[in-house]
Amino acid sequence: MKMVRCGILLALVGLFSFVAAQTVQEFSLKVLEFRGSVEARLPEGSQRLVKENYQLPVGSSVRTQEKSTVILEWLPYKARVKLAPETEIQLSTTRSLLLQKGRIWAGTPPPPVGERRFPLPIQCEQVQIVSSPDALFSVARQADGTITVSVDQGKVFVSVGQSVVTVSKAQMLIISPQNVVTGPMPMTKQEQVLWDMGGVR
Repeated sequence: MKMVRCGILLALVGLFSFVAAQTVQEFSLKVLEFRGSVEARLPEGSQRLVKENYQLPVGSSVRTQEKSTVILEWLPYKARVKLAPETEIQLSTTRSLLLQKGRIWAGTPPPPVGERRFPLPIQCEQVQIVSSPDALFSVARQADGTITVSVDQGKVFVSVGQSVVTVSKAQMLIISPQNVVTGPMPMTKQEQVLWDMGGVR
């Protein structure tokens, strides 16, 4: 347990050192590609349909409609975030990504020589997630409040109340609305199918 907490601490120190060197304006979500109807809500409250290369500042929300998807670049991490249909996220003023409903896949492609990858901070209700820099992972929030975290590559550290659980490659974790944690356990066939159909790799 001490080793896990030490690993999380080191990941967070690296993340916050990186964040401290950035300004709020540099954190944004850039639309790389989309299918169907995808709506953005800007910090001042205005709403609009997204277009490719559209850049959304801190405080913005993105929502996909039925049968719609979008792939965003989370700057300055250069991470890819894919939203499944009927998903909503917000880039918070704390520079973490808030998953309000639906499912996302996230990760950072291998960078050019000399560039680093960084941990990605994601929050979903009471659950806080910090990835390893090389992680490819998914977070889903069902209508009843159940949260599922699955990992295709690397690992993620999931904080629920006072507990921190490490989810490694090919594993998943389920958190009930009452904060009951199941796992980590091997990814189910259904979760693997979702990765094969829509995961960012």
